[in-house]
Amino acid sequence: MTFGQTEGFLLVAFIALWWLFYFAVKMRADHKYMKSDKQADLRPCQGCMITQSAMLAAALLAIFYGAYAMDLVSITR
Repeated sequence: MTFGQTEGFLLVAFIALWWLFYFAVKMRADHKYMKSDKQADLRPCQGCMITQSAMLAAALLAIFYGAYAMDLVSITR
């Protein structure tokens, strides 16, 4: 199995989307924590935020890839 250009592009896209979703989820969690009178029970764990952002990134890539595979979206060079 070789690691081609398409796989490299998808890996970079996943990492970029994960990073964006992670910061969005983290900012949302921090905002909710600050509004809750700093109760430690209401702050989500780090692993939960990492997992949630990874799942969001994977789902978005799967939707885009599905649209591309079904020829609903075309990319031309």
